[in-house]
Formats: sequence, structure tokens, C-alpha cells
Amino acid sequence: MKLTPFHERTAALNRQQMWFNWDRHIVPDVYTDVREELRATRQAASMGDMSPLSKYVLRGPDAAGVLDRIVTRDVAGLDVGQVVYTSWTDEAGKVVGDGLVFRTGAEEFRLTADPQLVWLTRHVAGADVLIDDVTDAFGLLAVQGPRSRDVMRAVTGSSWDDLEFSRTRTTTVVGAEVLVSRQGFTGEIGFELWVPAASGVAVWDEVAAAGAASGIHPVGEYAIDLARVEAGLLIVGADYTGAGPDRPGSMIELSPGYVASPFEIGLGSFVDLGKPGFIGRDALVAESADGSGARLVGLELDREAIVRLGVEGGTPAVVPSRVWWYPLEVRADGRSVGRATSVTWAPTVGRVVGFGHLPADLSGPGTEVTVRWTLNGVEGDVPATVVDLPFLELRRTG
Repeated sequence: MKLTPFHERTAALNRQQMWFNWDRHIVPDVYTDVREELRATRQAASMGDMSPLSKYVLRGPDAAGVLDRIVTRDVAGLDVGQVVYTSWTDEAGKVVGDGLVFRTGAEEFRLTADPQLVWLTRHVAGADVLIDDVTDAFGLLAVQGPRSRDVMRAVTGSSWDDLEFSRTRTTTVVGAEVLVSRQGFTGEIGFELWVPAASGVAVWDEVAAAGAASGIHPVGEYAIDLARVEAGLLIVGADYTGAGPDRPGSMIELSPGYVASPFEIGLGSFVDLGKPGFIGRDALVAESADGSGARLVGLELDREAIVRLGVEGGTPAVVPSRVWWYPLEVRADGRSVGRATSVTWAPTVGRVVGFGHLPADLSGPGTEVTVRWTLNGVEGDVPATVVDLPFLELRRTG
């Protein structure tokens, strides 16, 4: 396993000594208390180590053209300093991966995602573009929460009020040049800092010290995972299976039967069908016209029914306190109709929730289904109701 550029500091702060394996790295799972860490993200500010996320630089005269052929959104039209969230698909229109594309120069782009080097390399043959895997060259520090602007102001001595969502700016922190992106995986206002690896500990210390007045708290993957579910954000591996050849970034490998199109996992609004020539376009045009595929919905599960199942089975504590990364069967009228993923107790909203992957005719809010509960040795059917996503109001673009 590899260590991130922030590991020297995060290891010292990790009082629980709970670790999370992410791709080929380890990062803290819980520093002190997961509820405290999530509360800091929602009410004040938090700082999390996202460094294991794969990072690629594509540069050269054909970089924009190559990316435009790969991803489902327009890349050539991006301004320098602009970021887009997008997916990319195979010829059958199934999602290979999803992530962020940054335009950092006229002929230079960055991409963050699950491992994608094999897929990217496969599609640059003959093009005047170089791909550089810079995953270990940068630490990625996420500063999230309603007071994250105050933290950034204290760190840099300048205002960040004018940096819009999905835009970047370069700044200097303790002598290191840092690319700052207005992004976040929590649903809150936030920033992601690309920190040169050699400056990781120094930048971490500076952000921690500057953010103390704003109540900043280190946050581990456990709380980040809860935050992304509350915000209605999916991840490859837990919520769908990537259709590409690269290894997964998580230890979880779902069935090949869980490959999905962008429309089936709520990413249809990030598909520009007016853009010609991208991989999978023909399949996605046909699917869009048909409109009969699966839909992504929110599910609210009956907590009391879960507790009753546990009591009857002699295991009262069956409500998952963390995100369950394996799918559960969803049934309606006695038949299997889909699956539920990322089921968890969501502390901020005080409900048991998850993502439902259901047919279009069962995707309307208020639709009642059941989830086949098979956790912690307890089995039974739990009533669930289709609800809108996300599970809480997103503030990240404010």
C-alpha cells in the first residue's frame, strides 16, 4: 500500500487507528467520531485526504479532440480554468467511468476519476497527445463546509467569494503553488486543493491552523461516504459496475450485470447528444428515444420494520451505521424489480436511505416497494418509499 502526501499528519491525528483501503493507498476511515466529522462538514468546515483519486494530465494539440471523443460532454468549448463533471461510455452506451475534466491550458487538461489509464491510452493511439499519470505527484485536499470560504481566506489572505462552482484558481500556500477547484463530494460549499506531494504536510498544517477559528475538523472516508449519499452522489463499484478494462479503485467488484448507461444512473443531464462522434453516442441516442430503461431514485426505508426484523432475529442492531456497498434486491407485487445500493442511516436527515435502480413505471415519488433485507444475518422484507434525490438541500453552488 502507498502513503499519501498528507499521511505523516493524518496518521498522527487518527486516534481511532481505523484505515480505509482506497485503490493502492490507505487513508483514515475515522479520526475521532464519525458523527462529529460529518457535523463539521455540514455546520462548519472539514478537511479530508482525497489523494488516492486517480489524476491524469493530457496535453498536446489533440488533447481537446481526444477528450471530446471519449467523454459525453463538450470539452473543446471549455474555458481555461473551467471544470465539468462528465461520464464516458463504451460503444454500447454503458458507463466506463465518471469524473471531473479540468481545462488548465489551451492544450492541457486534467482528469480525476477511478483508475482509467488503460481506457485513456487505448483511445489516444495516433493522436498528438501525451497522458501523464500524476496520481502520486499531488495530494488532493478537500476543504468542505459552510465555512470553507473563511478557511480559504485565512489560508491565502484573499477572498474566495468570487470563485464560482466548477472553476479553478491558482494560489500559493506556504510557498507551494496550489491549484484550487471550487468542487466537493459532500453537497456543501467546498474547495479541492491540488498540492505538490513534497509540500503535503506543510500545506495540511497551514490549512488546519488557519481553519481553527472556523471549527475545521479532519474528516475520514466513513463520514465522506455518508455525506455523498445524503447529497445523492453515486460512486463506481458501490452503485454501478464500470464497463471498462481498468482495475476498480475500491475493493468492491459488483456483478457485470450492474453495468449501466448514464440515463440509468441519473447522469443523463451530463450527456450532450448534440455532440457528434463520441464513443457510445449512437447507443445513447437510441436509448434516449426509447425511454424505457431503469431510473435512479431515492429510497427511504422503514426504520421500524428493520428494527423489528432484528429483534425477531435476535440481532437488534441491524440498521447500517455506515454505507452498505453491496446491492439489496427490490421487489414489487411479489417480483424482483431492481436493486437498492448505498443503503445507510443518514445522520443529517435522520432516515434510512439508499439509491433505487428501478423501472420507469416504478420511479415516481411515493411509489411503495420492498427491499429484501439480508444484513447482519437478518433476512426479511422492509417497506420502502420512492423519494426525490438528493436527500438534503445541496448548497455547493451557493
